[in-house]
Amino acid sequence: MLRLLDEIKEEYGDKVEVEVYRGPSEKAKEYGLTVSPAIIIDRDVRIIGVCPTKKTLREAIREAGVL
Repeated sequence: MLRLLDEIKEEYGDKVEVEVYRGPSEKAKEYGLTVSPAIIIDRDVRIIGVCPTKKTLREAIREAGVL
């Protein structure tokens, strides 16, 4: 998943911001997350409990209207 996030950062540059949290964190509590991994786009939990493909992640970014 980290490799995928690096690829997304490289592909989209300054258009996206990627933050990685490992283990229990205040951010996870803020979103009510009890499983990982989770992808949050524009303050909305879009993917949870699975490692998405690059295609799926691109689609989630597009659906969120971020790009």
